[in-house]
Amino acid sequence: MIGQFGRRATLVTVAEDLRPHVVTAIVGVDGGHLVADVGSRTRSNLVYRPALTLVWHPHGDGEYQLILDGTAEHVGEPDERQVSTVRIAVVGGILHRLAGLPIGAPSCRSLAADA
Repeated sequence: MIGQFGRRATLVTVAEDLRPHVVTAIVGVDGGHLVADVGSRTRSNLVYRPALTLVWHPHGDGEYQLILDGTAEHVGEPDERQVSTVRIAVVGGILHRLAGLPIGAPSCRSLAADA
């Protein structure tokens, strides 16, 4: 499924003050998990609050965005650039139809956790 949307996604975590922290990340697949490199603030958020959401916008005239919820199962130590690799287990997801499109298709399509 990710191959249809590309590797660049929006990654949402929750900060210490419970506000959303939104960044972009390049997401890859490693076996049954997703992996992404993140900066120090995102890393800190995931160490203390491992729940996250990834959002991919459709290419071209696509009508659906891909939204996956996951858990950071492993958060690596920072490298010399202060970048850490995160291993993500997907726990659920949907294809969500974009707002403002003509009525017709379903607004959401649930996905299995192995999307």
